[in-house]
Amino acid sequence: MIKHLLILIGIFISFNCNSQNIVSKTKQKSIITNPLRKKIIGIWKQKGSINADFKIDNKTFYYVDDFAYYKYSLNGDLIKIYYSDYIYEGKVSFKNDTLILSNDEREIRYYRFKE
Repeated sequence: MIKHLLILIGIFISFNCNSQNIVSKTKQKSIITNPLRKKIIGIWKQKGSINADFKIDNKTFYYVDDFAYYKYSLNGDLIKIYYSDYIYEGKVSFKNDTLILSNDEREIRYYRFKE
């Protein structure tokens, strides 16, 4: 009986590790294959501003004025930014080299910061 239980536990652990590996590979593939992910990476500012507003890397938004990092997720053209007190949900689009973040409330345009 103990032998069967140990075999069952071994199968369960093996299956669990394998399924986590599949999820990890799927997540990595979605990061690599989303063309917007590569396009949004950079330093961005609003028109007329002399300083950068934020920097986007593969995993976070870094807000320069606040010295704060916030994780985000990108699914197709939908973005979620996980602030400490709420989650911003909106659509990402581009017009030439202009990043446009929009939701039901407003649309904001950001321009690539050039040093």
